[in-house]
Amino acid sequence: MSSRKWPAGRPVIIDGWDFGPGQLLSPGDVAAMFRVDPKTVARWAEDGKLATIRTLGGVRRFSRQQVEHLMYGGAVR
Repeated sequence: MSSRKWPAGRPVIIDGWDFGPGQLLSPGDVAAMFRVDPKTVARWAEDGKLATIRTLGGVRRFSRQQVEHLMYGGAVR
């Protein structure tokens, strides 16, 4: 079994997703930013309006960069 070591203190970017500290948001974080219910955020993800990844535990995470883009210029609603 091989293990991959990430450089300490360096952001990891894979397929455009920045996995650095504070770059992945929970549904609750996104909901608070848009002042909507977390279920609305989940619906946006299901509808393809907001890209998401899932952690090994199955929890959704959202890109801070994409969420901020939507807040300041993109259209979600």
